[in-house]
Amino acid sequence: MEDISELTAHLAPKLNAKHHILFAVLTSSNCVHLSGIVRNTFIRQCYCVKRAFLEYCGEDSGWDIVDSSVLEDAIFKLKLRVAEHVGVQKGMIVVDVGCGQGGFTASLAKIVGEGGKVLAVDVSDEYLAEFMGRLDRYGVRNRVTFLHADGANLRHVITDDFADMVVSFRVIEELKTPVDMPKIIGEMVRVAKKGGKVCLTELSTEARNKAEEVYIRLHRESGDFFPEPKEILELMKRCGLEAVRVEKFGTDVWLSPSLAKRHLSFAQVWFDVDVERNLGSLIDTYGMKYPELLVFSGQRCARGNGGGVR
Repeated sequence: MEDISELTAHLAPKLNAKHHILFAVLTSSNCVHLSGIVRNTFIRQCYCVKRAFLEYCGEDSGWDIVDSSVLEDAIFKLKLRVAEHVGVQKGMIVVDVGCGQGGFTASLAKIVGEGGKVLAVDVSDEYLAEFMGRLDRYGVRNRVTFLHADGANLRHVITDDFADMVVSFRVIEELKTPVDMPKIIGEMVRVAKKGGKVCLTELSTEARNKAEEVYIRLHRESGDFFPEPKEILELMKRCGLEAVRVEKFGTDVWLSPSLAKRHLSFAQVWFDVDVERNLGSLIDTYGMKYPELLVFSGQRCARGNGGGVR
């Protein structure tokens, strides 16, 4: 939402007479014709007003991210919280399977510090420039090594019992060949040290509101792969992990309609004619919000080889 008219249209049905008078003052023509930092500041203030009005009406407070740079930092902070939650610690050796553009890799590297190391693996190097740029953005390039390799077959690049922890962030949903899922999990287990931890973070498909429903539909209708959680848990057990569990992890990343209608690969958001046709009106109304995440974790058995589906 880049102009005040869109904000006004969204709020108008919810305001009583007194609210209309106040909002008319806030969005008067004398205020709208601003530019640069002053205009951006004013728009942010109007979003605060919008949130207050919606809360007063007993509804979700709505989107609050209107800038792509702010969005990138919000997603990084989310991934940093996930990394801390799963137990990444200073000095660890961590393998990130399916690293993509490096947002999760950077969060891991931030935590392990100068004494640690992150090995980032991806089957494609299409986003390598963005990957390196993201490491530079967060000042962690010297802690990360990129490996161009298939996560389903890492034997030629990573030895057994290599890492303190092996992780992935939304890798399963990206699989073009779902039969690779047991292979990837098996390799993650093999690469972890005995007693080490394996964690997979995936998108929940249970929406808490309309904005989350829009985000989930965007990915479902594009053909992303969402197996049942019990299927992932069973595979983790069969691959040699103990104390296997899944837990929900809360998010608070809510994109404005103007952001949700852009191609932002780092946020796994895109917009084309099909999205406009199927989801355009919903995006205009609700924006788009990250749903909860599902964090799958397990510990590699202290005895036995692991790594294979038995």
